[in-house]
Amino acid sequence: MLQAPIPPNDAARLQELRSYGVLDSPEEQAFDDIGALVRDIAGTPIGIISLVDENRQWFKTCIGLDAKETPRNISFCGHTILQRTPLIINDALDDPRFCDNPLVIQEPHIRFYAGFPLISSNGLALGSLCAVDQQPRQLQGSQIEALERLARLAVRQMELKRQGRLLAQAAHPASTEAEAPAPPPARLHQLLTSKDQLISMVELMLSQSSQACFGLMRLEFKELRRIANALGESSASALRQEQLERLVALLPDNASCCELNEQEWLVLTPFTATEEQLCSQAAAITEQLQQPIGVAQQLLSSQVAVGAALVQGNYSSAGDLLSDAAIALRNAARRPGSHYSCIDLASRIQAQQDLQLESELRAGLSQGQLEPHFQPLFDLKTRAVVGVEALARWRRSDGELLMPSLFLEAAERAELLGELDLQMIRQAIGASHVMARVQPHQPMLLSLNLSGALLESPALLQNLFALIDGEPLPQHWQLQLEMLEVNLQQPEAEIARTLQQLHQRGVLLAIDDFGTGYSSLSRLNRFPFHSLKVDMSFVKLLDAPEQPSNRILEVIQAMAEALDLHTTAEGVETEAQRQWLQRQGFHWGQGYLLAKPMPLQDILNLLLTHLAEAVPL
Repeated sequence: MLQAPIPPNDAARLQELRSYGVLDSPEEQAFDDIGALVRDIAGTPIGIISLVDENRQWFKTCIGLDAKETPRNISFCGHTILQRTPLIINDALDDPRFCDNPLVIQEPHIRFYAGFPLISSNGLALGSLCAVDQQPRQLQGSQIEALERLARLAVRQMELKRQGRLLAQAAHPASTEAEAPAPPPARLHQLLTSKDQLISMVELMLSQSSQACFGLMRLEFKELRRIANALGESSASALRQEQLERLVALLPDNASCCELNEQEWLVLTPFTATEEQLCSQAAAITEQLQQPIGVAQQLLSSQVAVGAALVQGNYSSAGDLLSDAAIALRNAARRPGSHYSCIDLASRIQAQQDLQLESELRAGLSQGQLEPHFQPLFDLKTRAVVGVEALARWRRSDGELLMPSLFLEAAERAELLGELDLQMIRQAIGASHVMARVQPHQPMLLSLNLSGALLESPALLQNLFALIDGEPLPQHWQLQLEMLEVNLQQPEAEIARTLQQLHQRGVLLAIDDFGTGYSSLSRLNRFPFHSLKVDMSFVKLLDAPEQPSNRILEVIQAMAEALDLHTTAEGVETEAQRQWLQRQGFHWGQGYLLAKPMPLQDILNLLLTHLAEAVPL
């Protein structure tokens, strides 16, 4: 029997191996999964992760064989660590190095051995990934390639453990062993992995000729960012950790999960065979994770969206699978509350159409295809026109005019909302100079919407400030920017600074669709808002037989008067609505009673023929 020589760098190799803290550690699901995959890929009964210590080879995992270690001097792996390429023995009885090895002529009677060295980032061989059989065999090229990738995955898993241990030591440098922070729950530790490792696992499973069925889910905790802004990062982190522990408690033992970003997680369930099973798992996750959790003496919850895709021999790449799970997640996230969605043909076709629309919109913005239409604002008492709101329309290359409901979602997905806002403001300011020629001395308001995407982007805000400073409105005109209540959930200091900078430039600030969000009354009082635009849903339900909104509107107007805020009612369509709102003290109205949104030439005609002076009542 030929014993493997001790490499000259063995002292450094052993020091590197022990730095991982893996030797003599408990069993872990992530490593056991790798050992099981070794067997599946090679078609052997035994899969091993072997680490070569000073006098022994120790098995981090040994699937198919009841053993924990063997002497180093008889190990096959002692030879494997001497090279950088796989050591493959098709029949140990025909190899003079191993034909009289105790592991060959005695239990476990090894005939076939394939060892793939585990190479650390600094080039030292820590051990090997082994496929073992009691019968001679040969590996195909695709099997060898897959096992080489799996060996790299095993090393990355070890490096992840070392990084976690070093981070814990850095966070508690003076801790004694008894005072060290408690590790995460054992099951959580077993199921957690890194994004690269999980995706590598998916790629390996997809690469097999007899592709197994499995499920992949993408989860989004929809409101963590809002909670962090409102209550602080510590509260959001505590909620997130509790949700993660709930998640792993719901998953099967063979599952794996990893973090994609602060709000998204990826879950792999290896033995999910039917869509019914996958939907059942997704439904349980959405149901349990939306339940309230006690954090810092408060009950908090975050709605959960789950997108799921099932592999049944229908995928060839991890990228396609992740893309389909992302499509399903988007479908689930669009719905209010917690929901799950499984990918289907209709969703995939819709996603392709969405991408095409996003591409066309991006090109359309660069070509100036955005076309503002204008809807008059009128005094509820005199019916005189007091301003216009500019509303986005998109004139496509084929001449079709698209309403916002058909392209704003695409703009948001493509992260174009902020650029859309800036183009609208620039074009509307230009149009205001044309409208001002009709009544050069009449005070008028130019109102536009401002998206959360622009408010949250320092670069876009600077562009907005430069636009306002560089392109003033006509004399007697004033700019008003409207924002939704939901877009005021940034940290208070940030939003206050932004609003103050706009206020200092003479911009009036309005809250749009008031009553449908969750504004803080204290913020309304502290921030320099000028007006509230009351959502049209309340105006529509005036004097409704069931659940009339009259009392709600009375309260809104009373609150606005107390805070010295101007009020505009949206969706005024009848004379009876106008009269009731005017009696309650609302100032301005907007809606089809006066005019629908219209292109620039039509608003010029309307101003010239009907609204140059107040219409007598």
